Amino acid sequence: MQQPPIRNWIPYKLSYAQQQWTINWLDLGYYRMNHPFFDETIAVCRHRQAERSSLKSISTADFLMDACKALSHLSPSAFVFHVSRCGSTLLSQAFSTSPQNIVIAEAPLLDEILRSLEKQPDLPPQQRESWFKAAVSLMGQHRNFSETDYIIKLDSWHIHFYELLRAWYPDTPFYFLYRRPDQVVASHDKRRGLQAIPGMISPQLLKAGDLSQFAGDFNRYTAKVLYEYYLKLQAIHALHHPLNGFFDYADGVQDMMKAFSDFSGIAIKDAEELNNRLKYHSKYTGDVFKAEAAADASYFYADSHAAYEQLRAQIK
Repeated sequence: MQQPPIRNWIPYKLSYAQQQWTINWLDLGYYRMNHPFFDETIAVCRHRQAERSSLKSISTADFLMDACKALSHLSPSAFVFHVSRCGSTLLSQAFSTSPQNIVIAEAPLLDEILRSLEKQPDLPPQQRESWFKAAVSLMGQHRNFSETDYIIKLDSWHIHFYELLRAWYPDTPFYFLYRRPDQVVASHDKRRGLQAIPGMISPQLLKAGDLSQFAGDFNRYTAKVLYEYYLKLQAIHALHHPLNGFFDYADGVQDMMKAFSDFSGIAIKDAEELNNRLKYHSKYTGDVFKAEAAADASYFYADSHAAYEQLRAQIK
């Protein structure tokens, strides 16, 4: 069977300049997307592509819809939402051990599409939906033709896009991971994610308010971001949607894997491979996993902890 020319190519960057949206493309070849984060896959494949040609592959954004028509692809089996530092990377890494699973972990393009209104507030709603669904289809294309399941791990702030994503994917399982806020703040104090640095992600999106109130206190800012995450998760849980599942990191990583598999219907294809992956650090795949020390009192913020406890009580 003749394969379409676009096979193994994926979109990886959305740009807006001179009132025009464009997409950068990347040839994956036969490279598997199994790094802890999707931007690591992009870096490797961009380097390989640059060795072959100095030319960049760029199209209009609307070409996304045409490109995905001829490709055989999977629909998402599950979306993973999270508050950060709560096991989501380990979960996505564990399930990426099977070549039957396509796993996309925090793809920058999906975030750029979701937040495209920040650059063009009057962008038609249907445009954003079409771009997102086409990008998801292209990333989920069959490449070894043994793939059966497709997991998309989102960025933590995409919790605030819940209503939009649920409207787009009404029949797809959504899995929400969360963790005690003091442990999350302590982790960010060692190595900060974008949402833990004031101003890196829109304060309006994060519901952080006036940044001057934090007076450069990054940990207090992170606690506020988490507080809003927990409130959002409470509101989502209160909807009692049958395809929304929740798991607290405190209940154990092994149980997380089984609970996610049971809820999503994505089988654990090779339990030995998956369990071997759990022995290593989620982000640094060569480092043996070591349990973190308990967070000290300096990372405790009463409001965010109360919101976490309310969420946990509501779910339990």
